[in-house]
Amino acid sequence: MNKKWFCFLGLTAVFTLSACQSIDEFTHKVVTETQKTAHYTVDSDSAHTTTIQQLIDEGKVDQFVFEDKTYQLQDKVNNSSKGSLIGTISQSYYVDQNGKRWTDDELKKPYVYKDPKKIREKKPMVYGSVYSLTSQNKQDRQEIIVDFNHQLYKATLISQS
Repeated sequence: MNKKWFCFLGLTAVFTLSACQSIDEFTHKVVTETQKTAHYTVDSDSAHTTTIQQLIDEGKVDQFVFEDKTYQLQDKVNNSSKGSLIGTISQSYYVDQNGKRWTDDELKKPYVYKDPKKIREKKPMVYGSVYSLTSQNKQDRQEIIVDFNHQLYKATLISQS
């Protein structure tokens, strides 16, 4: 029984050592081949896109971002100038009377102040669907119509990110 036990342990040790050596070789080969063919990307600060939150925080409450392009809200338009649907923004924010954005944490907490000078209003900024103009090509995005606070506004392109 002892001879069989030692023989079993010896064979197990040999198989284990050879398997570990094979795993080490395999791991080394995978790492070296991956390093040969891996493509690394570097995030550039110049490729930074602007968000609606950043525009609001900068005090630009009359601007918004759609498809990495910044637009400026213009006049209200009627329903007849609305063309085909080209996308949606579907974002909501709240600003106070000074244009400061309410954070998510501030919106969750109860808001009670005794001093009337410190009271902050909650003005909604609800962005909805985006439409092309009826008089323009669907691919031309220099001017668009956006559903803002459940009213249609014309917006003109300011910059592309």
